[in-house]
Order: sequence, then C-alpha cells, then structure tokens
Amino acid sequence: MSVQILIDSTADLSREEAERVGVRIVPLTVHFGDRQYVDKFTITDKEFYEMLNTEEEMPTTTQVSPQSFLDVYAEYPNDEIVGIYIAQKLSGTYQSAVIAKEECGRDDIYPVDSTTVSAGAALLVREAIRLRDEGKSGKEIAEQITALAKRVDLLAVFNTMKYLVKGGRLSSTKGTLGNLLGIKPIIQVKDGVLEVIGKERGMKKACDFVVRYVHELPDFDSNMPIAYAHSFNVQELPILKQEIGDGETLIMGSVVGTHGGPGTILFAYFRK
Repeated sequence: MSVQILIDSTADLSREEAERVGVRIVPLTVHFGDRQYVDKFTITDKEFYEMLNTEEEMPTTTQVSPQSFLDVYAEYPNDEIVGIYIAQKLSGTYQSAVIAKEECGRDDIYPVDSTTVSAGAALLVREAIRLRDEGKSGKEIAEQITALAKRVDLLAVFNTMKYLVKGGRLSSTKGTLGNLLGIKPIIQVKDGVLEVIGKERGMKKACDFVVRYVHELPDFDSNMPIAYAHSFNVQELPILKQEIGDGETLIMGSVVGTHGGPGTILFAYFRK
C-alpha cells in the first residue's frame, strides 16, 4: 500500500514543487471583502501582495472545511494518508482533518499537527517525503513527524505591526506606537504558541537580533535542515542567510501573508 502525503497551503510549497515531490495541497482561502480566492490556486503570491498594497479592505482567511478533506480522502481509497497541517492553535484546519477522518471511518488516515506554519511546516513535509521514499508506512511516518514537530521552532521578523494588530495578536495602541517608532517585533512560534521574544528599531537590527539569538541557542541542531520564508523581502533576507546558513527558501502565500504582511522574514530550525 502506497502513502499519500497531504499538506495544507500554509506550508507554502508551490503547486509546481508539491506536484514534483508527490504531495497534495489542500488549500485554505483568503477573502478581500466578498471576493474569495483559493490560496495558491486562484491567486498567486505576487497577485496577493499587489492587492494587499492597493485594496482598502484588509483580507481575512478561512480554514479548510471537513467536507473538503472528505472529498480529498475519497480520491485515495487504496492509499494510506498522512496529513501535515498548520498548528491547531493557529487554525482549525487540523481539527477539520480529524473530523473528516472520523466521519469517513478509515483507520489508515493519519492527521499530524505540525505545531508550526510556513517554513516550519515545510521542514516537516520534507522529512515526511524522505520517509515515504524510504518505504516507511503511513503510521511510521506520522509517528516520526509528530515527534519531530516537538523540536521545530520558527522565528519571525515583521516589517510592520499592522497585520498583527488586525489578527488580534497585538493591541492597536502598541501597534500604532510601534509603527511610528519603526519597531520591528521578533516572534517565536513554538509548540503552536506565538511569543514576542524581542523588538528592535529597523529590520536590520531585528535580523541582527535573530542572528545573535540563533548563535546563542544551546540546543540548535546543526545536523538538521533549516528553511526560510518571506513576503518578497529581498533586502535583509540574503544577509540573514549569509549569517545563519543557506536553506530552502519559500514565498509566504496569501494566507500566511494575511497575518504577516509584506516584508516579513521567517526562519525555521530544529532543536536537539
């Protein structure tokens, strides 16, 4: 029995790359007013950020529904299914996948809470692909990825606080004051929880903070891969990669970009 890997679109693999490595994307949706777009399918990353800069109304996002998962599950009746999804503390997508599994009554479907998003989830997806290609069963892959998810961390440097305020992650007073002062927050996503670990004036100083933070980590696993994601930040990202190391680089899609905004940089790694 073969294994089919499912991911949601917030892992930020492109459609072309997902097809190349044999992974199925189950997309979330983004809304500008009454217009709905399917992340990675009916709106490109470039189109999204152009709209983000020109539309008066801020976008919102919608998780994957249980019915969408049921429809996808039905396409693979003879395969084991391993699903790797955005942290359940950040979205209801993982829970939708669990509900769909319960409704269809199959015991060969294995939803996994990645506890992270974007570049962090992509690291786990790459490991799942490697395990699948080694011939591991769906159960074995799910167990190993669940264990790895406890070791993955994500650091985010935000170019603006505007979208954190809109998403309810930051008070409007702090956000307005921070933007006026040019404050760039550094947030850690660990075990699905967002925590502000630093604030610096300007993106360069914020990236310098990340470099220092990573170099001082006592449990950074240099034997494991690292990954980056960004929302069209071509200025600070190369510097960050030069200081920390090269790794897979992704473009933040419309769903992650709704909450991060333009100019954001994400860095994902494993702890020992």
